[in-house]
Amino acid sequence: MTINTLMICGSLRKGSFNRALMNALPPLAPAGMTLGEAPPFRGFPLYDADLQTSSGFPADVVALADAIRTADGVIIISPEYNYTIPGALKNALDWVSRLSDQPFKNKPVAIQSATGGPLGGARMQYHMRMA
Repeated sequence: MTINTLMICGSLRKGSFNRALMNALPPLAPAGMTLGEAPPFRGFPLYDADLQTSSGFPADVVALADAIRTADGVIIISPEYNYTIPGALKNALDWVSRLSDQPFKNKPVAIQSATGGPLGGARMQYHMRMA
């Protein structure tokens, strides 16, 4: 049996430490585990209930949700921005959380951060656990 794990990078910056960490993980996976990158969320519009009501869910939101649903687990690899979750990642999670068939329901999720700061992303991770 193969364990398929989805990796979501919370940083949009190509040269971020967190993207480097995410890119380093697949060769380190144990036998029987695959690690794949999630569909991008860079183009998600800001969450707006009126937009959701009038236009439904954007196709890229559905693609991310479907990837989460089909994964056996998720690893969120994210920096801390202004003491909390990066805005683009929070927006993506807000969109996905509005779907009726919740992608994260009963899904194991791990959170990692790579940073040069002294707290190592602890405040972002704390807020992520509350979400």
